[in-house]
Amino acid sequence: MPTLIQFVKSKTILFSTALTLLGLAQGSLGVFNLDPMQQSYALMGIGIVSAVLRFLTTAPLSEK
Repeated sequence: MPTLIQFVKSKTILFSTALTLLGLAQGSLGVFNLDPMQQSYALMGIGIVSAVLRFLTTAPLSEK
């Protein structure tokens, strides 16, 4: 089972954590005032970054 240190070494986990915190900030504080077009660009960016991180992944968390 991966340890906390191994999770912190994962760029994908860090990116997901950042997205979670941004979603929490938006949901509770409403910090982002985006129109639908800006939201679609943000979602496309998230998808692209997720795909790039997946291709960069070379080892499982248990080996980090």
